[in-house]
Amino acid sequence: MQFNYHCHSNYCDGIGNLESYVQTAIEKSFKSIGFSSHSPVPFENKWSMKSESFPTYLSEIQELRKKYESEIQIYAGLEVDYLEGLEAYTKQILPSELDFTIFSVHYLKTENNEFIEVDGATDLFVKHFKEFWKEDQDQFVHEYFQAFHQIIEHFEPTIIGHFDKIKLHQFENGNSVIDTKSSVYKKELILALEKIAKSEALLEINTRAIYKKGLSETYPSFEWLKLAREMDIPLVLNSDSHSIHELDASFKIVQDQLIENGFETLNVLYNNSWQAVKLTSNGLKF
Repeated sequence: MQFNYHCHSNYCDGIGNLESYVQTAIEKSFKSIGFSSHSPVPFENKWSMKSESFPTYLSEIQELRKKYESEIQIYAGLEVDYLEGLEAYTKQILPSELDFTIFSVHYLKTENNEFIEVDGATDLFVKHFKEFWKEDQDQFVHEYFQAFHQIIEHFEPTIIGHFDKIKLHQFENGNSVIDTKSSVYKKELILALEKIAKSEALLEINTRAIYKKGLSETYPSFEWLKLAREMDIPLVLNSDSHSIHELDASFKIVQDQLIENGFETLNVLYNNSWQAVKLTSNGLKF
């Protein structure tokens, strides 16, 4: 069995319609799938869906749920951007019909109230890092992980998305940009994990780090996944797919790595509730 709740379609920056995802999931023996288009933001960007698309998005998911109810369970979600100071806006736009949310940090707010993308191309990140954070890595890392504190403070996220994604900026032309081994990085990350542990949120194991970004480990790294396990934070495996071809990308690799590192269960949304399933060399089993 397989499951995935982080799927982007043509409603945002993904490729392919919802039904193509459902059909592919059925072919791959998925038991449930969740859609998570990028939620709207109050400024222009290249990936978020528009709020006026909500009715169509939710209606189509409901229609597919009925059409394929004998073959797969389908859930409606959103990947929600945390935007400092715009918590009221975010709460206002979220539809009540959602089955789950993935809260992620793609932007940080600067001193002049600009929202700056922090998880895109490294060359653009370096430019912003120099301009807005004056290359103060400790300050940047503090602000990034503090955003996860604020997510827990202001919302009730179902899932925390790609928790340590800024590690993709570790190196630029051989020079360290984000030093994930620094004491400040580790301290801020651990404090954020402790905050998550006090909530009911699941922590996402995101395989896109491997199949798209060329990293050897997921977001988060196994060092932090092991710590999350010690803190009893429930884990969910997602691919952050942007096409049907990525629906289960690197799942087998990561499941084997999880087993090698002593992980025994993952969590899935099935029969309208989150539940732990057994992690085996042949996939997930109830």
